Amino acid sequence: MRNILFKIVSVSLLISCSKSSLQEYYVPGVANPVISLNGTWKLNINPSPDFLEQSIYHADWKDIQVPGECMMQGFPVKHDQPVVYKRRVDIPQDYGGKIIRLRFDGVYSYARVWVNGKYIRDHSGGFTRWECDITPHIEPGESAVLCVEVTDRMDEISYGSGYAKHPIGGILRDVSLLALPGNFPEDVTIRTDLDGNHQNASLIISGRTKQRANDAKVTLELLDSDRKRITLENPAILLDNEQSFQITNLVNNPQKWDAEHPNLYSLRVSYSERDELLWQKVYSVGFREITLDGNILLINGREVKLRGACRHDIHPMLGRVSTPGYERKDVMLAKEANMNFIRTSHYPPTENFLKLCDEYGIYIEDETAVCFVGTYRTRDYYPGAT
Repeated sequence: MRNILFKIVSVSLLISCSKSSLQEYYVPGVANPVISLNGTWKLNINPSPDFLEQSIYHADWKDIQVPGECMMQGFPVKHDQPVVYKRRVDIPQDYGGKIIRLRFDGVYSYARVWVNGKYIRDHSGGFTRWECDITPHIEPGESAVLCVEVTDRMDEISYGSGYAKHPIGGILRDVSLLALPGNFPEDVTIRTDLDGNHQNASLIISGRTKQRANDAKVTLELLDSDRKRITLENPAILLDNEQSFQITNLVNNPQKWDAEHPNLYSLRVSYSERDELLWQKVYSVGFREITLDGNILLINGREVKLRGACRHDIHPMLGRVSTPGYERKDVMLAKEANMNFIRTSHYPPTENFLKLCDEYGIYIEDETAVCFVGTYRTRDYYPGAT
């Protein structure tokens, strides 16, 4: 009976969330500021020196699904031997005048990127998000050819292919195209500090704009789970040629977040210059405070014992790749098993998985993608690897 009840409640939650969800990201004048580039790409596992000039319709280029492991799709990739992905992308006309970024949520393990034949950048590390500014190399309203060289390095600091016992190399997570205004807040951090009675909370938002600007303003709007607006004493801050900002508000007796009561608020952060809205993003906020009393874990002042398990992104057909559907199923099964804790062995999970844990009520140990198997490999731990 309990299992049936849990599934009914879970389905109800899914329906209510889908009906009342806010637009997460908004840039005025842009119909789709975030475009998914997931889907069919072209792959060449034995690229020739002129791979940049080769047409994606050349016989050497085969269809592959992104995100996805190469090996799990029948491509016999090898350690330390590069393979190359290509895709043609139509750049929307309304991206004109915007900063255009190419975002990768995870490419294992060393990647180099070209756009329209122009080299952009490289990146080491298979399980973290990184971006490329491709604005100077594309033309809104026209198509662009993306080219990504991927090498499954055996000396990768995470040793992801080592303990997987096969090369997991490839574009393992989402790829997106983003349109951004010329200036906007970056590295927005949200902190909630509870008072001594764990009743009222300080909501502290800090960040830094991409560049200095006069007559700039950051505005906040806090909504509860019923989309009711919470009055804030300091709903905005003026930035007069300043880049860094911090806004603190006292929130009286907010609903607290813990694994049994995963209460979430929505915080809409807007950025404008000369009263013109340029950028807006919605963040989920849970009012909770984590402290230690000796070896006792306290959540909002109450003792909590962790009961859980380790979790990999793993699937018999997809390999080291996850999907939103499988991630939601994992979280729901963990709750059904009375777990309140997941260790993300041995690398950070996707942002979507963390959001699901916030939604359903799961404590997370967000593990860094560093594996000390074979410590002789420490010579390869170099600055800049993520």
